[in-house]
Amino acid sequence: MAVFERHEDGRTVEEVTWTAEELDIVEKPNGPAVAAMWAAGVGAMVLGILVVWAEASESFAEDLRFQNRVGPLSGKTTIAGIAFVISWAILAPLLWRRNVQWTIALVVAAVLIIAGSVGTFPKFFEQFAAE
Repeated sequence: MAVFERHEDGRTVEEVTWTAEELDIVEKPNGPAVAAMWAAGVGAMVLGILVVWAEASESFAEDLRFQNRVGPLSGKTTIAGIAFVISWAILAPLLWRRNVQWTIALVVAAVLIIAGSVGTFPKFFEQFAAE
């Protein structure tokens, strides 16, 4: 759709405007992006849980020692990474062609990530230290 506009100085300017229907714009589902965000939240939550659990149980912390030079951190991050990949592999097909409201998607992701992050703060996980 073209609109012509005449200015005071005598110039005529053509302004073209299009509607979404004319351009056949199709909104893509946001499910794959939401699946990745939620999977990242699951990975963060698993990491937070493992940090607290390892602090509470020395034997569990030793079980997480996948590499001696790194210590229990190697197991914590490896398991959290695996949790991310597995949850993404589950969520991606479930949400593939779906449109999730962005508000819900962001709130769920934020809650998971914040809860997981809290578990990694020393002031928090030191409260569960094995005596």
